Amino acid sequence: MAFQYFDDDKSIGPAELDLLQEVFLELCRNASVDPQGPEGMTLAQSLISLFKSGFRSKQELIYMSQEAPVSEAAGDEE
Repeated sequence: MAFQYFDDDKSIGPAELDLLQEVFLELCRNASVDPQGPEGMTLAQSLISLFKSGFRSKQELIYMSQEAPVSEAAGDEE
């Protein structure tokens, strides 16, 4: 189980979910990641953590998500 740290306890509402989904699908498409696969799950968890840590714009979420490649975050290194 990964360590979770959230700086706020604010609920994620419909507008925020729409933003997260838009960013998630764009990142999956750009990286050829299956949204339903393990890399997709890792990316989704990362986006929520980033959002809850204060990165709230599409640009911030995309930039911060691209800092750590999904395959490395998922532990797929050999």
